[in-house]
Amino acid sequence: MNATPNTRDDDFLDPRDLKLDLQNPRMPDSHFENETEAILYLVDNADVSELVQSITTSGWFDYEPLIVLRDSYVVVEGNRRMAALRIIDSPELQLQSGIHVPENAASSPEEVRVRLVESRREARSFIGFKHINGAFKWDSLAKARFAAEWLADEPDVKKVSQELGDNHSTILRLVNGWRVLEQAEDEGLFDRSQSDKRVFAFSHLYTGLTRPGMRDYLGLATGADGLLPEKPVQHEKYTELRRVTSWLYGQPNEPSVIRSQNPDLKRLVEVLANPRALSTLERTRDLAKSYDEAEDKTARFAEIMYGVVDDLEQALILGSQGYEGDSEVRKTAGDIFRTARAINLLVRQYDEQQAAALRGDDEEDD
Repeated sequence: MNATPNTRDDDFLDPRDLKLDLQNPRMPDSHFENETEAILYLVDNADVSELVQSITTSGWFDYEPLIVLRDSYVVVEGNRRMAALRIIDSPELQLQSGIHVPENAASSPEEVRVRLVESRREARSFIGFKHINGAFKWDSLAKARFAAEWLADEPDVKKVSQELGDNHSTILRLVNGWRVLEQAEDEGLFDRSQSDKRVFAFSHLYTGLTRPGMRDYLGLATGADGLLPEKPVQHEKYTELRRVTSWLYGQPNEPSVIRSQNPDLKRLVEVLANPRALSTLERTRDLAKSYDEAEDKTARFAEIMYGVVDDLEQALILGSQGYEGDSEVRKTAGDIFRTARAINLLVRQYDEQQAAALRGDDEEDD
């Protein structure tokens, strides 16, 4: 059945006349040649099998319209539902997807409710609210791609953030991360499908890009609104871009150096800002060894000392309330005493050396 759109807000069209969106923001990490590829992706990543089961058991329910481009009949919102209908109608897709449809199952509808729009831009406010902050949230990568495409048409970060109902700084981080990632992939410097991570942790990149160490390493400069340009990395920094994406996510024969965002991402950013540590990372791909060269030893020493004092004060309180004697505790207390005395001596020697150096400077001035 071929339906012709009319002037009502919602129309009813034969779903067989509609087309899946091969540029669907829900699928930001893949490119598809045809609908079958897109449907199988959704089966693997968007719980389409549950939707097929619901439709074949209870029938189709028009709880909200599909959003469809008027001139092409491409579905820009509702592709998961479209994929489910395609599978119900196609034994071949059932076989390819591994989704079983019972013989006595409810059939797909002859018509579905749609809302026709003139452009993707017209559809974005509804889609953005629903998926960025609504009940059907996308992951951060899908959000980033959607917001970046919106900004390409309407370069007003504040307005887009308001339309999406999200924090301005969040949209900036997501879009900046997407633009760097997209450039790395477009230039053949990085291949997401070759990452050694089971789940692509996009947050590693967009969080790292908020730190001066990574931004300086990649030579990034933002505009007055904090937004990176669409091609943010200069050609002479492509080697650095390839290294960063590889360190974050891994590539063939190049394992990622990030096991978890905390503390490894922080350590990587500090290494990027330290020439000696960076050279070690480039040669060895050993983040722990590289960070050891970048770490501020004085700050780390102070941090440990403060923690020890807190722990010892707590031990003193507990001991005064109920210590009944223990040979191992007695030995440990002696070890603490000797270590504390050695640390005290070290600190005093340093202070005396500094005082002597200052006296020498004063004498030279005289």
